[in-house]
Amino acid sequence: AFCDAAKRLLKRNNLEYKIKCNESEVDLLNRSAALLDIKISEIKKASPTITNDKAAIMAGLNIASMYLGQDDKIQNLESVSEELDSIQNTLKFEGDL
Repeated sequence: AFCDAAKRLLKRNNLEYKIKCNESEVDLLNRSAALLDIKISEIKKASPTITNDKAAIMAGLNIASMYLGQDDKIQNLESVSEELDSIQNTLKFEGDL
């Protein structure tokens, strides 16, 4: 299926790409295109003279940074969860003595 939101986003920036995806990925592609559009708009508003290419690259970097920051938080939470499991298992073991 072609994603209409992604085509509109890219046409608005004087570019056009046809993006194909599986039916199960259409919603994710639409949301991704909308997020990219928001980030590009924010960058162009802050720097009106920036080129579309640079705005798109900056938006991509901002989104990658957001993703990696969330990934770091998830890893930290998983580490804390493992520590809590270990403490809980130790307490259960000591309680059995």
